[in-house]
Amino acid sequence: MRRLAVAVALVLVSLTLVSAAVAAQIYAGPREWYPGQGAGSGYSNSWLANWFATYGSGYDKAVTFIDNKRYRWHNTLRNTSSYTETYAPYPLTVKAHCVAYSYGFWGSCSVR
Repeated sequence: MRRLAVAVALVLVSLTLVSAAVAAQIYAGPREWYPGQGAGSGYSNSWLANWFATYGSGYDKAVTFIDNKRYRWHNTLRNTSSYTETYAPYPLTVKAHCVAYSYGFWGSCSVR
């Protein structure tokens, strides 16, 4: 009985991880980025997080959410780490947006 409970728990954890991975959408890249280049997702009121992942650190970039009313940037995060993530403002309808400030690096932007 105990083995069955452990097996069921493992299956549930696996399904949760798979559904979280499937829910992520790449909206830009992987590609080479240059200063001023940006990309955005479609608008949604159910986005949770937006991230910019690069192959290595030291590349200046930003992620943000842009609302569909006044087109303001929300929860903007700019840094040079290899993984930059920000979270969506609730309850706004927003699109995820990423922008590069460094030259010639490879990366991709995703939203979930």
